[in-house]
Amino acid sequence: MILAQIEEWFQSGIAGIRAAGGSIAYDKLVFQPKVVGDLTFAEGSYKTPKGMAHSSWKKSASEFSLTVTVPTNTTAEVWVPTGDGQKVSTPRRATYQRAEDGYTVFSVPAGQFTFNAA
Repeated sequence: MILAQIEEWFQSGIAGIRAAGGSIAYDKLVFQPKVVGDLTFAEGSYKTPKGMAHSSWKKSASEFSLTVTVPTNTTAEVWVPTGDGQKVSTPRRATYQRAEDGYTVFSVPAGQFTFNAA
C-alpha cells in the first residue's frame, strides 16, 4: 500500500502527470511538476488509454527545462514553474493561458514540447 502511494506521489507530484478535471479516459492531461528540495532532475511516464504520457525536467541555479509528451487525441495544460518571475521560451503550438501560484500555464495539443524558463 505504501509503495503504491509513493509511486503515485512521484508520478503525479514530482513528474506532475495527472488527468485534468472533467477528463474522460485521460483525453485531457495536466503536467504540473513539483520541484522540491535538492532535486535537480526527475522523469516519469504514465500509460493512458490514448498512449504514453511522459514528463522530464531538470533545473540548475539559473534555468529550468521541462519536456512533456502528450499522447495522440489528447490535450494538456503544462504548468512551468516560474516562481522568481522567470521568462519562458515556448515551443511552437503552445498557447499561453495564465500565470498562477508560481507557475506559467500553457495549453498544448498532442506531441512533444520543451519549455525553458530562465
